[in-house]
Amino acid sequence: MNIKKCDIINIKNSRVILFSLTIFVSFFFSGCWSSKSSNKTSEPKLIVINVLDKSNFEDCHITGSINIPFEAIEDEMKILDKKDSYVLYCSNYACTAAPFAANLMKEAGFEHAAFFPGGIVDWYQKGYPCTGPSKMDYLKEENEPFDEDDHLDTLVVSIEDLKSQMVAAKMI
Repeated sequence: MNIKKCDIINIKNSRVILFSLTIFVSFFFSGCWSSKSSNKTSEPKLIVINVLDKSNFEDCHITGSINIPFEAIEDEMKILDKKDSYVLYCSNYACTAAPFAANLMKEAGFEHAAFFPGGIVDWYQKGYPCTGPSKMDYLKEENEPFDEDDHLDTLVVSIEDLKSQMVAAKMI
């Protein structure tokens, strides 16, 4: 058998072409490279934040919510996505931490920041999904709404709206 130098070069070129084609197909079908813009923004997520301290959060919180204690909210705002939708809550109607934190977030440029005024007490007493042993006494105390401040009305989310948003987001 007589192999010529040009046959060896053609075999090497075929391997290079085959290798290049394999890489191209891998990237194209894996989604690593596509004709769509990679700057496409995702839909805003609903994030429900309990601003109570860790022990209260661990005892009872709205299922699906996260804990960012009020003292840490300003630091945490630096890493949160301003496009997401946030609902903050604390213990009850008398607690001012959640409305204050929601207002801070709005002033910092968060597009969708609100608070649920009834807090975990209202949620718990309605029998909505909670996580934790729910042993603390304050959960069983009377929880009556106050006259709300007019400047915070735009930040308020009702219990029914919060529940329906969480169901739609498959959080509960």
